[in-house]
Amino acid sequence: MLHRHGYYSRNVITKYSIHRISILRVKCPSCGKTHAVLPSFLIPYYQYSLEFIFECLYLSFVMKDSYSKIVNLFNSLNPDLSFKASNISSFKKRMNENNSIVNSFFAGFDSLYYDMDYPKVSSIIEKIKVFPKDIFDFNSTFFKMMPKYFFSKV
Repeated sequence: MLHRHGYYSRNVITKYSIHRISILRVKCPSCGKTHAVLPSFLIPYYQYSLEFIFECLYLSFVMKDSYSKIVNLFNSLNPDLSFKASNISSFKKRMNENNSIVNSFFAGFDSLYYDMDYPKVSSIIEKIKVFPKDIFDFNSTFFKMMPKYFFSKV
């Protein structure tokens, strides 16, 4: 039985705006550890929303848009943003590192989803895009089924 242990503020960067939200912290009475309860639209240690990161990955890996085109798009949608090519590079690096574990996640659903060979990142992005319901359900389901968060360090 977890106990409420307070809140902290966190920035959330979306395509269109920057928000400050409160995140609930809980404490386990048996082990004494505290944990943050994140909504499904956030990824631990990232200010960018899951939707923002996913769209960036989709544009880069699947649509093959240039870094400058993606940067210009996001900066035009959100005038308060100072999005850079280095952000895209960081997202792509993390996705490449997590490609095999995300592919393993899909093995739990259906053999049609799972690629026995090392799949291209673009095919993994496509699988996430067509995941039943939406990207937030993918994130919640991934957290429940896998030993780590989606997009976390390997």
